[in-house]
Amino acid sequence: MNRRGQETGKRNTTWIAGIWLVSALTACEPLWGTPEGRARDFIEALVTAPAETQPLRDIANLAPEQDPEALIDDLSARVGVDFLRARQAQGVSLKFVPGETRRADDARRTVTIRVTYLQPGTPMTGEVRFLVRIEKDDQGRWLIARVTGDN
Repeated sequence: MNRRGQETGKRNTTWIAGIWLVSALTACEPLWGTPEGRARDFIEALVTAPAETQPLRDIANLAPEQDPEALIDDLSARVGVDFLRARQAQGVSLKFVPGETRRADDARRTVTIRVTYLQPGTPMTGEVRFLVRIEKDDQGRWLIARVTGDN
């Protein structure tokens, strides 16, 4: 307590909590704020919630009649998605991480998305990689153009 009988500890705690909250909020990016984040979120939703097509369309910026699964462009990506869905159904924890980004130009990028999982019964991890082609449309919005495997 100070000379006036007020608790100074509460004020300091409130001040520190406020600084922490502001720091945390400024460190967060908005949902799909970057092409890399959009690519990661699309792969994660494609693997973990494939039946929820509207959120997939929203992430990919697809028209209502477009099927998000149609963006899977090769057998390697299809096998990778199916494998990860099976792993998730078995209770395996998956981690989705953006990797290298290659810029073709200002309107086109290819983002590597690494999905890691723990091998059952071992301390080893496995990995499935996807290449997500992302492009800007005429209105400057990023859209998912296609997904291929990178294994």
